[in-house]
Amino acid sequence: MKQHKHEMGYKPDTVKPEEFYDGPSRSAMKREAQAKTDVVNDLLALSKVQLKKFSCFDEAFLESLALMQRMPFGPAYRRQRNFLGKRIRDEDWFDEIAHTLSIVTGANKQATAIHHRCEQWRDRLMTQGDEALSALITEFPDADRQQLRNTVRMAKQEQELNKPPKQFRLLFQQIRALHDPQLAFVPSADDESEESEDND
Repeated sequence: MKQHKHEMGYKPDTVKPEEFYDGPSRSAMKREAQAKTDVVNDLLALSKVQLKKFSCFDEAFLESLALMQRMPFGPAYRRQRNFLGKRIRDEDWFDEIAHTLSIVTGANKQATAIHHRCEQWRDRLMTQGDEALSALITEFPDADRQQLRNTVRMAKQEQELNKPPKQFRLLFQQIRALHDPQLAFVPSADDESEESEDND
């Protein structure tokens, strides 16, 4: 006599098909895709020089990114972001982007911290004179005391005569060279803006 499946203990609803699937869930895959699209926002904040550090990008991607930087926020902006996010997913660039971003933004934070510290030293030298200079020499024994003292003196004369702050900027560059020789005499954004004002 033939037995029916349910009489042999077979229950068709006991095991669900998804229980055999051990990969990422659909929601996890959606979150991962969104993260790869959201990284476009981080790229938009970078300069052209910084973007050149990403060896994975081709000219087409960089041009599309530059186009998005000029777009007003709206439907076209979102479509462009989704397009770039899809390229990142299709080319499997995300891990390299994340690694390079950590290097680029980390370097930016260090440079910003040095910049602010140099500004503080410059302000101290301008207001406290030899007292601040002695403190600076204590921290940087190789600093040229006479050169710094002369630059401070000329920077003060500039201020008294309302002249362009060339010596004031030079003082900042000399202090920055003490903190990191690689950053010496590289104009910052503030320096460039002041230079353009001088030329007007």
